[in-house]
Amino acid sequence: MEEIYVNTERIKSVNPRPSTNQTGPSSSERTFHGVVILSLGLLSVSLLAGLIGLGVHHYNSVQHSAAELSSVRANLTDRLPATDDKISSLTEERDQLKASLIKMTEELVRLQTLSKQSECFPVWVLYDFCTHFCTLKHP
Repeated sequence: MEEIYVNTERIKSVNPRPSTNQTGPSSSERTFHGVVILSLGLLSVSLLAGLIGLGVHHYNSVQHSAAELSSVRANLTDRLPATDDKISSLTEERDQLKASLIKMTEELVRLQTLSKQSECFPVWVLYDFCTHFCTLKHP
């Protein structure tokens, strides 16, 4: 394998100027890199500041929402007994109205039966029915 490289000669540089052996970037490239690094650094700092600001804003809005929710809960808890009382009274009233309706339906059936039994419907029966119906208390 060494035989291949034995006949090679050292190739001379085509550039007539002597080599100064520059290994780093030129001055303009260093300036450009510095500007890019500075811009990225400022962008990172501004993004970090924005995230901190959003975090503080979110924390404050959560605190405000929690206080508002607590206030609404307390208000609803205060109203609950009054609502239970209303429901109870409405249930009692409904039961009374059902009982009155059942009585009225029974009376109507009785009057219809009487009407079928006799050709002449007595006026006092109608008067009694109307009196009974009109004396019911309606809310």
